[in-house]
Amino acid sequence: MILKLARSEWWQEWGVLVVVAVCALPLFTPRVYASDEIKYFSTLRSIYMDRDLHYENEYGSFIGRDPVAHAGLLPYKDGPTPTGYRLNDAPIGTAVLWAPFYMLADGVVIVGRALGSSVPRDGYSRPYVWAVCLASLFWGLAGLALTYRLCRAHVSRTAATLGVLAVWFASPLVFYLYITPAMAHATSLFAVALFLWLWHRTRSERSVGQWIILGASAGLMVLVRELNWLGLLVIGVDELHRLITAGRADVGGALTMLSRRSVGYLSFWLTVGAVVAPQFYVYHTLNGTFGPTPFVVEKFSALPIYTIDVLFSGFHGLFSWHPVTLVGVIGLVALWLRSPVVAMACGAFFAVQVLVVGSYDTWWGGASFGARRFVNCTPVFALGLAALFEWLRVRSGVERHARVAVSLLVLWNFGLAIQYATGLIPRDAPVQMSRIVRNQFVEVAPRVAQIARRFAFDRSSFYRTQS
Repeated sequence: MILKLARSEWWQEWGVLVVVAVCALPLFTPRVYASDEIKYFSTLRSIYMDRDLHYENEYGSFIGRDPVAHAGLLPYKDGPTPTGYRLNDAPIGTAVLWAPFYMLADGVVIVGRALGSSVPRDGYSRPYVWAVCLASLFWGLAGLALTYRLCRAHVSRTAATLGVLAVWFASPLVFYLYITPAMAHATSLFAVALFLWLWHRTRSERSVGQWIILGASAGLMVLVRELNWLGLLVIGVDELHRLITAGRADVGGALTMLSRRSVGYLSFWLTVGAVVAPQFYVYHTLNGTFGPTPFVVEKFSALPIYTIDVLFSGFHGLFSWHPVTLVGVIGLVALWLRSPVVAMACGAFFAVQVLVVGSYDTWWGGASFGARRFVNCTPVFALGLAALFEWLRVRSGVERHARVAVSLLVLWNFGLAIQYATGLIPRDAPVQMSRIVRNQFVEVAPRVAQIARRFAFDRSSFYRTQS
């Protein structure tokens, strides 16, 4: 009877999200196609199959399969780095998270071949592609679950569920979770959500062991995507606030706090360094330096001159393409009313990332669906949305309007995905918001049925190379 009750309570808590996750599975499109996907895949394949960091054969294999689609890899394949290797600017963290699934797929292939299967054990065949894509889906959904738990620490089940569903399907996340899972964005969401959840759960007081675990999660976060190091700002804001609070009475209070937490701080940073160290080894092996590849460094300008474009441009602007993120940021004000420090820390994380991305010469993120670089901020948006929905929940009739608004934002996002996939708007060129808005009402609506059939029965037509 107790077990039955526990199951019932679990289902009440998680049921909606589980049903939605199952219903969304038909969106899943396992493939390794674009250059960035191939770089992440090549890291894992080379280390596991070849036991080296020479990517020339991986690049050559993809080019050989489709010379037109992968022509952009030719400079990487044919241009040696100063150390004689081939350039790969993809961090290794995604390969780490993919590895258990990839190894399992390899085991299945080995057993299958022993039983007569003709599937090649080459690291490229269908089981390996499915393995990394399923890994991304698994880790992305795990990140959403952690995001939900983070929201539940502040708001009701209804508000948390609505906030998570909103960012799940009305932000760029849905595209990189299901349509292009071989990118690093789903794993990035997981790593950041894990770090934020651990940070939030142990905020009141941490043992040395908890500082070490938090440091390991922070290291993983940075190992997956270099931009994620900005997530460390939440700890900086939190600890600075503690220091200021302790020192308000007298300086001795601040010094006592620092002394009491110094071992924890040291343990945290030593653990971060230990987890990130393999990436520095890869940097040095490939480029001859311990810093990121010059290909990444050269993207930065001196000032964040593209900040407004990052947020509002028709060319993959975060707020203009995905208005749900703007609502999420506004919702941090509602979160402030409940937990000022958490809201301030999350706001700092987001604001500084806007400035950093605004310093990129390629601030629009290439041929991406919207502002993909902000998928790592999904927990921040969800927290803001959930807090705002909770604030609205106490007002009669307003919650129902919030549900309708989320539904409209999801429809807007799916309309954008259709425009992006069918070429109604360019994937890697500027476009005016007026054109996007017009397309949503004039071009997309009449094509929905046709696009749905094509997606269901001829999905590869959206991305296969046209001869």
